[in-house]
Amino acid sequence: MRGDQALAWGALAAGVGVVSGYPGSPATGVFDALLARTAPGDLQIGWAPNEKVAMEIAIGASLGGARSLVVLKSVGMNIGLDPLATMTYTGCHKGMVILLGDDPGAWGSQNEQDSRWLARVAEVPVVEPTSVAQAAALMAQAFAWSEACGSPVIVRITRALALDRGPTEEPFTLPPPRGGFLRKRNRWISLPPTAVRKHHMLHARLRQVAAAFEASPYDRFSGTGPLGILAVGHAHAKTREALGAQAERYRLLGLSSVWPLPERALARWLQGVERLLVVEEGGPFVEEGLAALAQRAGMPVEILGRGSRALPGEGELTPGDIAAAVQALDPAFSGAAVDSAAPERAADKPLCPGCPYIPAVEVLLGAMETHGGRRQYVVVGETGCMVRANLPPYELFDVKYSLGAGLGLGMGLAMSDRRHTVVALVGDSSFYHSDLNALPHAVVQDPPLVVVVLDNDGAALTGGQPHPGSRRDERGAAREPADLVALLRGAGAKPVVCRSEEPEALRAAFDAALDDDAAGLRVIVVRGECPPS
Repeated sequence: MRGDQALAWGALAAGVGVVSGYPGSPATGVFDALLARTAPGDLQIGWAPNEKVAMEIAIGASLGGARSLVVLKSVGMNIGLDPLATMTYTGCHKGMVILLGDDPGAWGSQNEQDSRWLARVAEVPVVEPTSVAQAAALMAQAFAWSEACGSPVIVRITRALALDRGPTEEPFTLPPPRGGFLRKRNRWISLPPTAVRKHHMLHARLRQVAAAFEASPYDRFSGTGPLGILAVGHAHAKTREALGAQAERYRLLGLSSVWPLPERALARWLQGVERLLVVEEGGPFVEEGLAALAQRAGMPVEILGRGSRALPGEGELTPGDIAAAVQALDPAFSGAAVDSAAPERAADKPLCPGCPYIPAVEVLLGAMETHGGRRQYVVVGETGCMVRANLPPYELFDVKYSLGAGLGLGMGLAMSDRRHTVVALVGDSSFYHSDLNALPHAVVQDPPLVVVVLDNDGAALTGGQPHPGSRRDERGAAREPADLVALLRGAGAKPVVCRSEEPEALRAAFDAALDDDAAGLRVIVVRGECPPS
């Protein structure tokens, strides 16, 4: 069983009733596995237009008496943080878990942020499965901890765990949740007069979680000796691979209880350790926590890891990285882990043959050459299939940051740089995600900006997941979609709508938008379906 499938099994065993999220690697596989293991009517499951909405749906479901799961990736946590950082003050009613897929190595992301720091800002407990074997059980346990302590719990995974395979421990099942909305004055309200008191209550709940983590059966201890190795989450599996038969020479801990740290258990384990290597994906999150713990306890242990540069400070760790770090600390170590070849990144693949983006990109490039030349333009892109148009032969973008940023970035550029014509490319899924928020402002400000909305009826780069404008739902059933063009017109824009397979109409639309006499906000919608996979 794959790691993402095991996590889905654990959520179902825990009795999850509502699942929401936004697609993105490495978290999407858990959502897909939930769809595969259930039939229509088994649970409420659907992709939200963005992570903020997904988080709010899950919070509402928990308050309404259902166990809920949010599935999102690293950068999606940035979007979902707003409601989460307030919800922690009130706590949850029924169990609520956030499946958070971080992406060390940036295999499918624009950065490799360590979202554990955001979890600490919001004061949300974090656990990480150390292996596929414990993934299902730890997911079910996260729901149990959440419900018992009244706090949401983050289950953090990485691409390596999601795709890893192995036997899986059967998760325990939770009894069905009882009761609906719990009506109690000010219980689910956070306002300035109550915020400090609710913050105090949040800290009391965190102490409950910390006590549960102290007794967690999911932290794996083995070996003895003065050299300790603490491996966090799935880094434990990589560390085992790196150490091989020599693992028992070291005091090894596979830590799943990431925050708050089980400080009493860790202090006992650190007794007699002279040097400690902390192996974790991302920044020195646990490393710094352990350093603070050792200082408070007066322990003379040298703590090394990514922060000290004993391990690389960037990228996904490999068994080879870990073996090299152990060898630097212990010259007697003779391991030499061999790293497998790096996988191909989705953004490194060209646009698919028959992709509806291809004619739009080619006509746009031709129109820019006709109307002043390519260097007369600043082209803004955003996350989605269009990133593949930044590869040769097109090399389309001048600016690209995050999902749904095209319209806002384009507005700022158009307002500040009058020497260039700014073209903002917007995907359909990202339009519903974030660009829609910028649209009314763009209409009111009316900057000299050309906006091209590329509509292929789904989030194709992450697997074709539906968005509100898609004609089919998560299980492929037909539905009535939201009307993207009507939304544009309702906000006051005047879009020109073209089909990607109609080159003459495309050329006419781009020529008109890029004409020297054109002014203000110009919007073109290019529609076309992805070719059969």
